[in-house]
Amino acid sequence: TPHPLILWFAAVATLALVSRWSLEADRPGRCRLDGNRIHPIHQVDLMLDDRVLASFCCVRCGQEWPETPHGSYWRVRDEVTGAPIDATNAYFVESRVVTVPSRGDRIHAFGAWPDAMDHMAQYDGTRLADPLTRRPAVSDKPPPSSP
Repeated sequence: TPHPLILWFAAVATLALVSRWSLEADRPGRCRLDGNRIHPIHQVDLMLDDRVLASFCCVRCGQEWPETPHGSYWRVRDEVTGAPIDATNAYFVESRVVTVPSRGDRIHAFGAWPDAMDHMAQYDGTRLADPLTRRPAVSDKPPPSSP
């Protein structure tokens, strides 16, 4: 059996790591999913009634977020101008260029089709359908039928 002192150190180390992750994830300018620093040009926001519910460092983190409330929508940044745009109006490109190295994300958002085409040509990219609309909102599921 493990020595009690080793178990105590393991518990303290785990608690320290969890509390640090919690602090990093909840700070402004940090990704809500993994605590990474958000670079404004790659910021992805989960919106509800023009209010930011959560911000993410990249499209991949937005895709992995477990709950999207009914009526919410995604907002991304145009990679050329930095302007916020509704994800349904964006042109998404996957290319060789990594946006957030720790996540391995290669998805870029553009507000104008010519900018997306330029990126595809320059960095061997392909156009993607909106990667953030892959599933319905959690509360869009039909309610259980009543007897």
